[in-house]
Amino acid sequence: MNFFALLRRSIAAFLVVAMLSLSSFAQLGGVLHKNKQPDQPRVSDQPQELSDADKAKMAEIADRPEVKQQIEEAWQEKRRQDLEYAYNVNSSLHFADIYGPQFAEFRDKYGQLYNNPILQEFLNNIGQQLVPKDSPNTYSFKLLLDPIPRAEAFSTGSVYVSTGLVAVLDNEAQLAYVLGHEIAHVEKNHFYNEIRNTILEEELYKEKEKKVETERKLFQLGSAVAGGFAGRAVGGYGGVATGLGIFAAGTIASQYLFRNKMTVTEWSVVYENEADDAGFDYMLQQNYDVREVPRLYATLKNSVTKDSRVGLGFIGRLNRVNERSAHAQALISGAKKAEIEAKLKGGGLRGSDKNFALLMAAVKRDNGIIAMDYDLYDTAKDNLQEAVTIRSNDARAQLYLGKVELMTARTPEDHQAAEASFRKALDYDQARGAYPDPHLEHAISLIAQDPSANADEIRKELQIYVALYQRNHAGQLPNNMPILYDYFTLAGDSTWYVPPVGVVSTQYVNPLKVNTTGDTGAASAKQVEAIATAGSGAGASYSNVSSGAASSAAKPKAKTVSAQQPH
Repeated sequence: MNFFALLRRSIAAFLVVAMLSLSSFAQLGGVLHKNKQPDQPRVSDQPQELSDADKAKMAEIADRPEVKQQIEEAWQEKRRQDLEYAYNVNSSLHFADIYGPQFAEFRDKYGQLYNNPILQEFLNNIGQQLVPKDSPNTYSFKLLLDPIPRAEAFSTGSVYVSTGLVAVLDNEAQLAYVLGHEIAHVEKNHFYNEIRNTILEEELYKEKEKKVETERKLFQLGSAVAGGFAGRAVGGYGGVATGLGIFAAGTIASQYLFRNKMTVTEWSVVYENEADDAGFDYMLQQNYDVREVPRLYATLKNSVTKDSRVGLGFIGRLNRVNERSAHAQALISGAKKAEIEAKLKGGGLRGSDKNFALLMAAVKRDNGIIAMDYDLYDTAKDNLQEAVTIRSNDARAQLYLGKVELMTARTPEDHQAAEASFRKALDYDQARGAYPDPHLEHAISLIAQDPSANADEIRKELQIYVALYQRNHAGQLPNNMPILYDYFTLAGDSTWYVPPVGVVSTQYVNPLKVNTTGDTGAASAKQVEAIATAGSGAGASYSNVSSGAASSAAKPKAKTVSAQQPH
């Protein structure tokens, strides 16, 4: 055989191995599903179809006893982790005494339940109505205090929805769709299937990897042999260098032909589509208006368009929102049209309970407040404005609306709007006196205008602020007392002083009143204001003033400790 015939045969062998290897790698791509960062682009929204040979291999793998045991152990571990998570989330209500970084770390890891029993019960009642009557699963539905719109189900039947998601909903029907979607993840065994499929795919990958590794070695060996023969044909044994060069080229080529880079597939899209359809059916079975589903997606799309940070939770990518909305609309106008029309002719479809708006006022308010902590000011302002629109006499909503308006103010009109909100908070809280902050904000506004002209009102508002703060904090003084004294000085008062709760009185300071009778009563807002602004000069502490202090009823005994006058 001459050199050229040998060379032709070597090249042909090289190409055959290469073609086989490329075919194997093409089947290998997309087999393994790894965790993907949510912001990374996906190769495909749909899982790649496995060949018949792959399906048969996976069925054979699924019957292996050791694989069955691996799947069961992984499933039990998943459920154990979900139980542990539920325990920690439920414990968040008992951790009111945790502050600062420690609580921030806990909330970041587990979340925080929304401490509003009425709304928790309201959410749970809706969810329980949607559970299929023949379901073998037990569910609980709970609200998390979190400004990011998200909803999540766990393998154990716990379903968590954030206040950030509930706050953007227009009605109860939209909430029912969200809950129905999460129920479907449990009813359709998505968690178990995901674990099972992942293990089977990994085992299939291992089988294929062994085959690929064998082909790689044969490829490299064939390249080396062909190179050796070609080198010897060209220059005898002196052509070894040529053979090594061809061998090296074969090795490099094999790294490209057999690279271990998997195609990432978003398997969860299949589950999401199935959950969307099931959630649609669950809400329709309970006569919720499914025509609200596309409107829900439009609302979510508007939210994430306005602030992309909102899309970090339930919403995901905008194109998926569009796809899901279009699919819901297709169901309404197609497969479910007759059923919808029949229900409309019968008893009709419901959108909201009569109390939904009032309940949502609290959610919108509290979500707006927590959104401020995350610097989500657009979300905060929208939620708080909606809250006061629903219930204008909510002093707390007015207070925090003023805060966010002041924080984002750019024009004199913006500052005036903030001041107006603070004034409303003062008016609506006048009788209860639960919120000291509006008095401080009003005083600061007056200082900015003209401290000299407004001196009397500034002093009055600052004194009321300190007194109400003490009443609400067991006599403790605000942390910002040094700054408050500066404000008094700006208003022309350089003498007003209040001793800390732990400081005993002297002949120059009014005695600290300590409640020793066990009476838990407190002075009314009017009484606190009267005491706080009475007289001038040296201040007084107003801790634990009994509501009976201003009447002829028995007053709580006060314990006074006075320092002896120095000799």
